[in-house]
Amino acid sequence: MAEKLPPEVQTQLVRFQQLKDQLDRLLLEKTTIENELREINRVLEELSTLTADAIIYKIVGNLLVKSDKASIEKELNDRKELLELRSRTYQKQEGILRKQLEDLQTKINEMLSRYYPQGGQTGIKA
Repeated sequence: MAEKLPPEVQTQLVRFQQLKDQLDRLLLEKTTIENELREINRVLEELSTLTADAIIYKIVGNLLVKSDKASIEKELNDRKELLELRSRTYQKQEGILRKQLEDLQTKINEMLSRYYPQGGQTGIKA
């Protein structure tokens, strides 16, 4: 398209890109949380095979600190619960953002078809 886009279309395209960037950031954060949840589940599974009096160390900064199994399990379960809550929140936000992107994409395509009615392929794809 050699012609300059109308200002209202440009504004909507900027909004579309902002929403897309926001979704990308959200998906990155969601992936990070899911990875941490998988790791916590693996550790909890491994802890379940140990006896209650097993010697366990956890990393605190640059140190290994001796700890008891029960406190480690509680700490991990608390962290897991928090991450699961955040994951559900991110899933809801992802759905909302995807719907907004879809609606905005439709709106932009409608605007472009008004400005360029000759039927050329001027639409955008997410």
